Amino acid sequence: MKKLLTAVVAGTLALGGSAYATETRINSLSAGGPGNGQAFNEKSVTIKDSANIDTLPQTMVTYKNSVDVDNTVGSSYGSMNIRYALSDDAVLTLFGKRSPWQGVASQQTIDKNTAPGIAGFNPVPKDPTNHQFGIGFGMKAGESLRLGTTLSIGGHRVDGNSTNQQSNTAVNFAAGIGFDLSETNSLDFGLGLTFGSFTNIEGTAGDRYVPNGLFGINLTAKGEFQVHQIAKLVPYLRFGYDSRGVKHASRNDENGLGNEAKQGSITNTTLSLGSDLAISPVEGVLIQPGIGLGFRSSSASGTNVAFAPVQTIESSQLLMPYYGFAAEAKAFDWMVLRLGARQTIVKQDDGNTLPAPASNEKHTSDVVNTVTTGFGFKLMGWYLDMNINPMFFNNGPYIISGNATTPFAVDFALGYDW
Repeated sequence: MKKLLTAVVAGTLALGGSAYATETRINSLSAGGPGNGQAFNEKSVTIKDSANIDTLPQTMVTYKNSVDVDNTVGSSYGSMNIRYALSDDAVLTLFGKRSPWQGVASQQTIDKNTAPGIAGFNPVPKDPTNHQFGIGFGMKAGESLRLGTTLSIGGHRVDGNSTNQQSNTAVNFAAGIGFDLSETNSLDFGLGLTFGSFTNIEGTAGDRYVPNGLFGINLTAKGEFQVHQIAKLVPYLRFGYDSRGVKHASRNDENGLGNEAKQGSITNTTLSLGSDLAISPVEGVLIQPGIGLGFRSSSASGTNVAFAPVQTIESSQLLMPYYGFAAEAKAFDWMVLRLGARQTIVKQDDGNTLPAPASNEKHTSDVVNTVTTGFGFKLMGWYLDMNINPMFFNNGPYIISGNATTPFAVDFALGYDW
């Protein structure tokens, strides 16, 4: 029995085409994203992977001696990861990212409010990217304890004219601890903290806005429990919160009109909880159905009148029950097929952007169906993951059908391990 369970676990870990799987692999299996409120992609935690080390950095110790370039969210973005085994029980990771940046000052709420009560405050970055670099360390402490931590710094600077300058900085720290209760059962916990700032922003009318604080925190918990010879239960919980604000500051050449009283803030809260069931009926096959509940709320408050009290100008909530599955199977020793599907019910409760009686509230819900597909290839230490646009299977190859599929690969990753 013990040998059978060990073989099932080993076969599940080997499915990614490489032990050092990528964000692209997760994207081709998750069918997450907008249908899940973009709050949390649970498959990055419930599927054994090295993609999200900022969530559970103690998993780094499992992945040694590899380098990969992961092109996610289009051809202009991506990440690079280098992992080096300092010993059998310690791993050092260097990583960098160039990913979409939502500026500290212009972070949106659910209803897309970027100007919390301050007229004329709507900065638009000319180069909306986040250039991030970080370092991580993971280790085993004894037979059953895993530890890990990461530290990264992200930046974004726009040098315009004297009326439009923006410079954002974000520092992210993560720490995690994992307990291997047995060969097949484990518990993992992660904590992430974010701090940020931005420089003064000059408006077109001579207004100046300065930071009024940025803080974010996320907590992640996950378990893996063998419930059958071929199946594991993988429950998870994720909580996230961030708050940021701006205030108006008078310029030296202003005549003291009391504009410094204008201020506003935005907060976002997310919660995801659920469970997957990881089934490996035969070696080289993984089927992972799951069910969960996502919740997101956001609020914007501020004032546009000098010395007026701050009031809530938006309060919105999203409730998102969902279910779906991920499946991958080894077609050949060098090729893995992947599929993900999800149905999400987005129940939206939007309050008016201005104070109003309860009868003016709006309640809506949408059913969102998503499907993802992908491939994994491995040969002589090299591996390639591709997240394929599902429309390709409807259109077929352009040279045969005449129907173009753009893009063919939504994202892809190339790596090498030794």
